[in-house]
Amino acid sequence: MKKTCVLIFILFLCFFTAVYGSSEDGWETPLERADLLLFAAHADDEHLFFAGLLPYCVANGINAQVVYMNNHDDNPTRISEMLDGLLAVGIKNQPVIAPFPDLFSETLEEALNAYGRLGFTEEHFIDYCVENLRRFKPLVAVGHDVLGEYGHGGHMLSSHALIKAAELAADPSYHPESASKYGTWDTPKTYLNLWNEREIMLKIDEPLEYFDGQTAFQVSQHGFSFHKSQHWTYFNTWLNGTAAAPITSSGQIQRHNPSKYGLFRTTVGDDTADAADFFQNVTLLKDIEEEPEAPDTEEIIQDGPGPGTIIDKDESNNNTPAPLITIVNVIGVALILLLFVLIRRKNDRE
Repeated sequence: MKKTCVLIFILFLCFFTAVYGSSEDGWETPLERADLLLFAAHADDEHLFFAGLLPYCVANGINAQVVYMNNHDDNPTRISEMLDGLLAVGIKNQPVIAPFPDLFSETLEEALNAYGRLGFTEEHFIDYCVENLRRFKPLVAVGHDVLGEYGHGGHMLSSHALIKAAELAADPSYHPESASKYGTWDTPKTYLNLWNEREIMLKIDEPLEYFDGQTAFQVSQHGFSFHKSQHWTYFNTWLNGTAAAPITSSGQIQRHNPSKYGLFRTTVGDDTADAADFFQNVTLLKDIEEEPEAPDTEEIIQDGPGPGTIIDKDESNNNTPAPLITIVNVIGVALILLLFVLIRRKNDRE
């Protein structure tokens, strides 16, 4: 009898783990709405040229969604490093990864030609950016340097596609498939890394209580530490320095300083000269989605969404419905009871 109880307990534990323990290492689905949408060309760029940005958002309750412009399907190690690095800087929402492979080039024209040989056109990249702008409806979109930071054609193409998409995403006649699925969207503010007009310097070198006193820049350094397959590159030293001369703040970086951005496009006016983040003239989602206070007088009844309500037509992120969970639970318990009865009958015969 004792063996029977042990067996049933083990079976129940396995069932419970199978149903409730598969949390995909803590990952959550992509955001429905984003305060900030980051278009990073490759896995590790989010910790290099956008160093400090994601930890800054996490520490300040800013909803940040990462969209990659290239995949690394031919290199599982880089995918693993990408996910570990994102978790290390506090990002728990799954990133969106493009269908475009990682190809190296040194100019925008070379990049377009290289992808063209694989059947990808400029329009494919623009459509991808348009679709994600419409899907996540960000207050702020952030992209690469138009010169590709250190001259990477893939970075140039990423920036080029975002620039085009920021205008086209508001046009319902452009890419009608995504317009029908998500609606259109005119992104209020678009920033580009190292853009030298309407410049802004992010404060990523200030200690953050959320990260136990580390700065946003230092947290990104930690995020990059997971990209071991890329530590042979020049950018490991660029970001971290050397043992003799370690880099501990972004202010020590002279070339491609990751705290420097420029406001490329705005529908809400320019930033003031003392702007220290991307969110002047816009209201964060956490501030506009708070439950309204109950009215002091008569109850207000409204049949539909009020003015300004955004209805996301994407239903792919719905959680498993409660009735299905209940059915699974019932089936699991029934199987355990059946096994218990069969074992008891076997014991009785013996």
